[in-house]
Amino acid sequence: MGKQRPSLSSRPSRQLRRSSSYGRRSRLNSVSSFDLALLEDNNHEMFSGATSEVIPSSISSFHYPHHFNRRRSTDVLLLREQSPLLEASDVGLSAVRLNVSVISTDAASANFRFFTADEIETAPGGSTLENPEDPIDYNTNWDYSVDKYDQGLEVADENVFSTSDPTSRFYDQPGVSRSFHSTERAPRSPEQRYGSDADSDDNRSYRSMLEDRYRRRSTTSSNKATSGADLASEHLENEELAFLQEFSPELKYQRFYLAEEDIVIGIAGYENCLWKKILYYVITVFTLGIGYLVLRWVPKYRINLMGNPCALGLADWCVIENEFGELAIVNVSRTRFGERLSNFLTIASPKKDEEEDEITADIAKEANPVVPYLLSFEYRYLKFFYNPVEDMFKTNSNWYDLHWLNFKNLRDGTSQSLQEQRTLIFGENNIAIEKKSNFQLLVGEVLHPFYVFQVFSIFLWLADDYYYYAACIFIISFISIIESLIETKSTIARLSAMSLFTCDVRVWRNEFWTQTDSNSLVPGDVFEVDPSLSIVPCDALLINGECVVNESMLTGESVPVSKISANRDTVQYLSENITHPVLAKSFLYNGTKLLKTKTSNDEPVLGMVVKTGFNTTKGSLVRSMLFPKPTGFKFYEDSFKYIGFMTFIAFIGFIYSTYNFIKLGLSTRIMILRALDIITIVVPPALPATLTIGTTFAINRLKSKNIFCIAPTRVNVGGKLDVLCFDKTGTLTEDGLDILGVHPTCNAEGRKEIIFGDMLQSVSELTQEFEATTQYDTHSGASLLGCMSSCHSLRLIDDALIGDPLDVKMFEFTGWHFVEEFGGLSVPLVFDHVGKETYGYKILKEYEFVASLRRMSVLIEKDQNKQIFTKGAPEVIAEICDPTSIPSNFEELLHKYTHGGFRVIACASKTLSSRKEVKSMERSDAERNLQFTGFIVFENKLKTSTKPTLKELRAAEIRTIMCTGDNVLTAVSVGRESELIDPQVTQVFIPRFASEEEFQSSGGTGLIWEEMRDSQNRLDPITLQKVHLDIRDNVHEHIYAVTGDVFRYILAELQDENLIEAMLMKCNIFARMSPDEKHELVEQLQKLDYTVGFCGDGANDCGALKAADVGISLSEAEASVAAPFTSRCFEISCVLDVIREGRSSLVTSFSCFKYMSLYSAIQFVTVTILYQRGTNLGDFQFLYIDLFLILPLAIFMSWSKPYEKIVVKRPTANLVSPKVLIPLLCQIAVILFFQVVVWLYIQSQPWYQRPIPSNDDSSVESSDNTALFLFSNFQYILFALVLSTGPPYREAMSKNKPFLINVVFTILMSVALFRIEQDSWLGDFMQLTNMSSSAYVVLLVAAAANMEISWKGEEVWFKKVAQVFKRLVHKDKRSKKKFKNLKLTNEVSA
Repeated sequence: MGKQRPSLSSRPSRQLRRSSSYGRRSRLNSVSSFDLALLEDNNHEMFSGATSEVIPSSISSFHYPHHFNRRRSTDVLLLREQSPLLEASDVGLSAVRLNVSVISTDAASANFRFFTADEIETAPGGSTLENPEDPIDYNTNWDYSVDKYDQGLEVADENVFSTSDPTSRFYDQPGVSRSFHSTERAPRSPEQRYGSDADSDDNRSYRSMLEDRYRRRSTTSSNKATSGADLASEHLENEELAFLQEFSPELKYQRFYLAEEDIVIGIAGYENCLWKKILYYVITVFTLGIGYLVLRWVPKYRINLMGNPCALGLADWCVIENEFGELAIVNVSRTRFGERLSNFLTIASPKKDEEEDEITADIAKEANPVVPYLLSFEYRYLKFFYNPVEDMFKTNSNWYDLHWLNFKNLRDGTSQSLQEQRTLIFGENNIAIEKKSNFQLLVGEVLHPFYVFQVFSIFLWLADDYYYYAACIFIISFISIIESLIETKSTIARLSAMSLFTCDVRVWRNEFWTQTDSNSLVPGDVFEVDPSLSIVPCDALLINGECVVNESMLTGESVPVSKISANRDTVQYLSENITHPVLAKSFLYNGTKLLKTKTSNDEPVLGMVVKTGFNTTKGSLVRSMLFPKPTGFKFYEDSFKYIGFMTFIAFIGFIYSTYNFIKLGLSTRIMILRALDIITIVVPPALPATLTIGTTFAINRLKSKNIFCIAPTRVNVGGKLDVLCFDKTGTLTEDGLDILGVHPTCNAEGRKEIIFGDMLQSVSELTQEFEATTQYDTHSGASLLGCMSSCHSLRLIDDALIGDPLDVKMFEFTGWHFVEEFGGLSVPLVFDHVGKETYGYKILKEYEFVASLRRMSVLIEKDQNKQIFTKGAPEVIAEICDPTSIPSNFEELLHKYTHGGFRVIACASKTLSSRKEVKSMERSDAERNLQFTGFIVFENKLKTSTKPTLKELRAAEIRTIMCTGDNVLTAVSVGRESELIDPQVTQVFIPRFASEEEFQSSGGTGLIWEEMRDSQNRLDPITLQKVHLDIRDNVHEHIYAVTGDVFRYILAELQDENLIEAMLMKCNIFARMSPDEKHELVEQLQKLDYTVGFCGDGANDCGALKAADVGISLSEAEASVAAPFTSRCFEISCVLDVIREGRSSLVTSFSCFKYMSLYSAIQFVTVTILYQRGTNLGDFQFLYIDLFLILPLAIFMSWSKPYEKIVVKRPTANLVSPKVLIPLLCQIAVILFFQVVVWLYIQSQPWYQRPIPSNDDSSVESSDNTALFLFSNFQYILFALVLSTGPPYREAMSKNKPFLINVVFTILMSVALFRIEQDSWLGDFMQLTNMSSSAYVVLLVAAAANMEISWKGEEVWFKKVAQVFKRLVHKDKRSKKKFKNLKLTNEVSA
């Protein structure tokens, strides 16, 4: 029988699972020495880098769900029965929520707008990573009924499967698998599809509706497509009738997890409705397009005006919404197909040992029926197909042909008809980014609410005869749109150039070799892997020969990786995923560089296409760059709230102005125009644009420092960073390792005991002749040298040694030579000197590095003698060596170097019997009873900028965390050396799994927290507080250092929120972390309200870089481009630049926002006062204010560079807080006061010229207009000075020379306006009147007084008012950030 989900009654309880898991762990980790316990297994990072079959981490992060406790893996201790969807629950038929995933699921359900939270939570779901053998719905632990799926697995009544039933006739065709595994979602039983009474009237009417729907549906264009008219004129074939009756669509919506992007989407089906569509067009026409715009901006209502909800299998179009509320409408295409479901969607592979009874055979038919029509749509370049068995849409990104599981079938290639069919299903093999036409881009830009408001304002000004002003704003907007279009086009062009690749390939098709374009490749094609290809054109399986590829595009490391031909064992992993280590050894990834090929037979090097186009690994990478996650930064959210508030103020002004104009008896036209003009004043069209000025300058300054940003919104977020996580190797330390020296073994003087000799730092010391003086004298120098020279995976390409940097350093240390062929044999050879090749080592066989074994071996031959050389992790090598050959000071020396931060590789060897057949020797036989030969000690130096950068971050109280795949002791050592661990910290506690005897003392957690240097010094396992009674010990600062398996165990199994928070608050070292665990760490820190930055090199950290609020990649790998920031200067000092620019940009954005708000307030007050007398500002007065004052001031006040020192206090990001709004309101009150004073003053003067209300603005000359215009000019200038914030986030205003020059120039221009005579052409042009000299002096004095009050208020007085208000209103002094409250609680308890 197929695998079934365990029933609730059969599922193990949480406590039982913990115990069993604890038992497994304690046995695995029970060791006699604490230090050896710390040298835990590393299943994620090899001891010598990337030349093993360890999958590039970028690929893992693209093809594994990031929430690690939800993925299926055979390499971790969290076994399948601990899947969150399979846990027991006290709440009936529901899944247990894990603490680790609450943040993602809650966030996902909260941000859906079109779908309700209940709809998403209860909907059936699928995943791009699903495995039919393992029914797990990834990244979701929402509660949903399992009845729908579990019932489908029950054995149905045999009558249902009766062969007399005509509905099952379409199963009786050749090729039906008679047995199978259950699919991820079990097939629906006939009762679920159309009820028990198949001949009821309801079902007959439903069947009629189905037939009608299938007749009238339009089809897509293809060679097999049939027009709707043809369908309407034909009878449905019997198979189609049977199909409609057997698989009647029911589900109207579903959810789906896109693992590559780590998002959940909801999908709903809709059918066209003619009368609704007519109503939609009527609304659009009769509202003159306003209805269209509103419905475009609020698509939820447009959807309901275009169609009706329907079953997914009957949909004309689908609505797709992701967890961030982003909505898309996609058309569903329908194409004639007539082939089995397994031809385009993955189903479970058959089990050969199953009992082939009649029921199983019938269920197998249901699992793989003949599908008459393909229903599909495309979303984000992923193609979704309707699965009638599961009644939902699914992707085929992990599809494989069941025939591929038989190794003999791999070389069959494809026929012409099969190639055409798969082209129809999978599309062309290219990563072609859709390029919108200029018109489409223009329409999309112009119909943005911002530009629509611009257009509205321009038409309003034209109607009010402000022709010059409207023309200038139009030109500025037009230039802005063109620049935006050019930038968009260039960005798409850059991505297209990176992603699009075509070449000619030789393909085995129709039993012949043919030359074709790589675009025509389809899964199953066999092609020649020729070095002339240079780039691998698809994801493929190597089925003959060997090759060397450079995967730096994915990993960021220019380390060639050897690929070997697949075998019978390899193909079995095609049914799991392409990231399995065994499969990865033979897998060629799209976009990687082909360096060298080699074949051992007469056939060329061959590959079989597995994935094409956007389904490939590179396709996933490109999609992650095209669709980055939106940033929910508070500043941007608040800015829209503030604009809404200003719109409300504008509405009040609109009402008041209308009332005033009615009193003055003005015409209706002028009343409407001037009242609407108030809106354009209070919400200036340039407001959104000014918010980006500071960010634009910051990005340009970062670019000048070789720091590139692809997500401008993240720049401001960089100013709010609370914690920074750093990778170690290649980030804090140098990429390469240097050999410090070697320790051969020898016997203790005069004794048989084996010990380590002194460290030797040159190969000449290692090769010195050894003379035995006693029978016990031994020396392993020669064997150690042989191991260093031959035990590696180096390749010779273009006369240069290519391989892992550690291997390269090790081989260079020997000074030997390497050739890949010698004497006509294709056997690598290493030798000492040129001319002594015959005395070298022939490398007959290589046992490559395996992550789980953590070692590699080679079989060599020298002087007809054959030997095995092995190198690997010391604790691993010690287990496979003869115990008598292990030095007595093994642990002592290993402890010394690992605590000192050095990397240690152990070597071993043995001589083989000449009579033994060695080439067929199994690895287990080769790596047994070895003789230990010594240590190779590597040092990993810190980068020059590491220590000063971390010191500056610590001074700014920005927390720093190391997150590495290396050993925990090495990580702690590097942390101390770099001072990432504060020098005041004297104790580091490292948790380990308790043995069975220690379980009671672990408080039931299964963990023992011991001090690194004193295993007797422990923490309380529940509270993580010190248990020592010695009060002197409390003065010691302490932190935690946690390994990846413990981190995983605490989050996924213990699920103790207090323990998780305690660990996250004081743990600064996370070691042995896999890429997914790094990603999870970032999300856990964000859960504590930290603003998290992550800095890493290359795609190893791709998932964490994208998950962090600010990800900074120190790599040129294309995979790392998905990070918001990429530095070409590979030093962590770039982090300081990002923080400085982020703080500067954030403060600048605040200053510009407040300045534009005060500019609006100044003009609003001026115009409102003038409206009192029925007049307004003139056309050129508006033009002068906006173009000659505001625009240059707003630009140049953003010119300030960031302040050099990073201070402790972060700038605020809360725009609607009392701290920001109260000073703003106070400034508005000051503006109002001075303008009213000036207005009242001029009315008392004998030369006062009263305005004359009129129905146009052609004559606005009056003393009111002149005085308020001239005075407000100074207010615009002076508030730019007041709001030009300097230290501690930006340089002092005195250093911003362009701004100061602009201020002086505008003040002089404004004073010069005093000298304009009313009767001159300039006076007429500016519509000014004459005033007395004393009045001009009064204006200057009032401006100076305004400046003084506003300056003092901004710096001192208004801040105090805000503090008083905050104390009165917000009496709760606790921070809104969780980590700050936890920190305060810890300090109080301490």
